[in-house]
Amino acid sequence: MSFDTLIMKAVTDELREQLSGAPVQRVYEPGRSEIIIHLYTRGSQPGLLFSVDPGYARVHLTEKRYQGLEQPSPFCMLLRKYLVGGRAVSFNNPPLERILEINFDPPEGMQPVKLIAEIMSRRSNLILVNAEGVILGAARPVSWDKNPRRAIMPGEPYQSPPLQEKLNPLEMSSEQFSAAMLKATESGGSPETALLSAVGGISPLTARELLHRSGWRDNRPEESAALLLEVIRSVFTAAASGSTEPVILPALKIYAAIPLTHLSDREQVRFESVNRMLDQFYSELIHENREKMLREQLINAVKKRHRSLEKKRLEQEKELRAAENAPRHRLYGELLLAYGNRVPKGAESVLLPDLYNPGRNVPVPLNPSKSAATNAQHHFNRYRKAKKGQEKIKKQLNKTRAEIRYCRELLYTIENNSGNSLEEIRQEMIETGLLREKRKSLKKTETAPRPLTFKTSSGHTILVGRNNRQNDYITFKVAVRRDTWFHARQVPGSHVILKEAPYPPPHEDTLEAAFLAAYYSRGRDSNTVDIDYTEVRHVRRRPGGKPGFVFYENYETITVNPQDKRLKEFFRLT
Repeated sequence: MSFDTLIMKAVTDELREQLSGAPVQRVYEPGRSEIIIHLYTRGSQPGLLFSVDPGYARVHLTEKRYQGLEQPSPFCMLLRKYLVGGRAVSFNNPPLERILEINFDPPEGMQPVKLIAEIMSRRSNLILVNAEGVILGAARPVSWDKNPRRAIMPGEPYQSPPLQEKLNPLEMSSEQFSAAMLKATESGGSPETALLSAVGGISPLTARELLHRSGWRDNRPEESAALLLEVIRSVFTAAASGSTEPVILPALKIYAAIPLTHLSDREQVRFESVNRMLDQFYSELIHENREKMLREQLINAVKKRHRSLEKKRLEQEKELRAAENAPRHRLYGELLLAYGNRVPKGAESVLLPDLYNPGRNVPVPLNPSKSAATNAQHHFNRYRKAKKGQEKIKKQLNKTRAEIRYCRELLYTIENNSGNSLEEIRQEMIETGLLREKRKSLKKTETAPRPLTFKTSSGHTILVGRNNRQNDYITFKVAVRRDTWFHARQVPGSHVILKEAPYPPPHEDTLEAAFLAAYYSRGRDSNTVDIDYTEVRHVRRRPGGKPGFVFYENYETITVNPQDKRLKEFFRLT
């Protein structure tokens, strides 16, 4: 990933060609680090996206449609005031800088303004200045305290970022370039480091490509420097004339303004437009990263709850073992009533004959300050309390074990799902208390479940739930009583519904639906999985259970192979 000077030059050229003179229709803010300006041109309203997010800093046209924040920032409101109703007059890119300057003719009654996008990773910014060069506002204000060399605050004069003391690739002489390269390499630096420190406007990725194209040889630095200079001039001359060939390397998640011959063994997707390339690259990257972050958030929440439940289970099992000693206290009470006359006064314990095992004595603990009858009553009370507590602990333990199974099921579904299904899992976790979120946000993001849909070879519909919410939805809302329900036996997996077929279904339909139930279960990588199936009317929710948790009866079982190549090809599964 490298939004370098070559990319900025190409973006500016395309914007100048497409948007010069275009009126501004709308300004809005998809996120706190993003601004989109819609301009009207040639019957369309392309969106010009600016991002100052350190991880995704960029500027380009976008074909995507975003939803603006309900409460836009003061800077967004400022842009609306000065831009909406005006026109984008010119687009400029200072040489060898990652800066875009857009001059706007104002709407009636307003003064001309310039919008300056500085795309510099963590120092990226979007700044609005007036005709006198005074800053009106910025996406990320910077005070003198934070940067004594350059403040970006309303009322301050705008100053360009400090220039780097490097050679201009289109103006440097061969003597200047050769001297700079030789000086750096002779002191032990690599050719890449030498090139980056000597010449402006070159990113590390571009430096590696230029060195590769020149065929740099460490044992012939002077000859190599001359060849490298030719390559640099060729690339930057082409860029200056508007000739670029932007590419994306999907496997490496990088892009460039020119094909990367030093990575010729990797797939390189070429684009005619650098703006279209950037739009696709960042849309996919941001979607993938946000999905990854969401998955990690969900997994961490479930694992945290799982650890808590395991600790709780151990405590409850310990309490249950203690409660299982309840009959011993009843025996103590019976012995004290039967042999109370043998209990010495003030004794802490006494050996009494076992009523149920002749010839055996039982040590009975005593409270020395109480009589035998009072001690007997004490043991009977402990017996009744322990007996009552035992039933309560068993119920609590069963509930805890069910929650542990639910967590394990959730982990499986989170790890094996993506996209909208992950969002549905998030909503489910909010509803069940595993995640906390404001009620307003929950309503805003709630969507109808979207299970997978397949067709059997005979034309019947098969529905596959990808998470517990979808499982619950297809089993209890979509399916009718006579439909057939499938699920992998004793392993986490999807609910599968075979629609419209009579029960029992034809063998081929049963086999195909069972195959999907096995494929979308934790048993996917094995060669045999047992699948239970029954009519939907025999499937019921567990009382008070989590979404997707059911019990069923009157079922039959079929064993299938989730690795079956024929069925994989039929359902187009990898």
